[in-house]
Amino acid sequence: MPALGAPDIQHGLGATYELTAWVLLLVPGVAALVLEPVILLRADRAPRRWFVAGGLGAMGLAAWVAAAAPGPIVLSAAISLAWVASGTAVGLAQVVLVETYAGGRERAMTRWAMLGMLGDLAAPAVFVALAAIGLGWRAAFVGVGALALAFAIALARHAMPAPAAGAAEDGDDGPDVGVWAALRDALRDRRLLVWLAALWLCELLDETLVVFGALHLRDELGVGAVGRSLILGADLCGGVLGLIVLDRLLATVAPLRLLAASAAACAVAYAAWLGAREPWLSAALMFVVGATSAPLYPLVAAQAYATRPGRGAVVAAAGHLFTPLSLALPWALGALADHAGAHAALVVLIAQPVGLVVIALALARARRVTAGGR
Repeated sequence: MPALGAPDIQHGLGATYELTAWVLLLVPGVAALVLEPVILLRADRAPRRWFVAGGLGAMGLAAWVAAAAPGPIVLSAAISLAWVASGTAVGLAQVVLVETYAGGRERAMTRWAMLGMLGDLAAPAVFVALAAIGLGWRAAFVGVGALALAFAIALARHAMPAPAAGAAEDGDDGPDVGVWAALRDALRDRRLLVWLAALWLCELLDETLVVFGALHLRDELGVGAVGRSLILGADLCGGVLGLIVLDRLLATVAPLRLLAASAAACAVAYAAWLGAREPWLSAALMFVVGATSAPLYPLVAAQAYATRPGRGAVVAAAGHLFTPLSLALPWALGALADHAGAHAALVVLIAQPVGLVVIALALARARRVTAGGR
């Protein structure tokens, strides 16, 4: 939500571009990097309902503080709290979902991703509606805070599955040793690290594509604001279709095979989109990019969770190992775009589908070799 309102926030606070980036991105990102893994590991040993509900409640209160923020320092502190709280609540809710449906992780994650994509479609509509009635980013924060608090109250009244029975027995020297020992053990697991790296790759064709794609469409194809919105919106529309198809295919096709096929198709579609010179063709190809890239995240996330059955919170905490790369990526791509144009930055993003093809094929081969040796 802050990203969508960035122009209004910058204008309202009289901030520079650099200060706006610090307030909305860098400081909250560092806070999440430091605090989220600790909270997730604690949650692996306690009733999860209170962490999920508490995280949403803290997010709601932080949104209200942000709405009333008199300056950038208070706003940045409020957004940092909201990032940590929402990251904890949403991350742990995902863990609960995956562990509840451990026999169908891929389908559970597919439906999770579909609901998230519908939320991505709804957020811009909310801003348009607020702008139409003369309200701005402060009103948006008030609304988000109210919704988060309402969800927190509702969730606090419902039980959630407990952590795995073995989660409290992972160490002989007390609970703190148990959770940190579990994290250290996870970080020694090369297979888990490969899937966590794959999860990081899944971030490339997400918001990063939207930002640099919009610049590319404006600067190199001369597409106006409405046209850019339609072309980039085709990515989300294609994504919804791709997830619907994935949900059906998972009943009959192996997840690794689907991952390799989707990633390969995405690489071809994305390369074609990079070469499109007509707006209508760009929109059509962007729809295909969305349809083939959307299945990648749920398939990869399910494989990551499968490496640590019953210890999803440990997997989520270990995933923060790659957060520094996520924080550095926009700055590195921005520097590349300054020197070589937005198109050059977009070319780098093809690393997502190409990398996932390599990972899926390599791990599928390793499984066949292991099975053949038994």
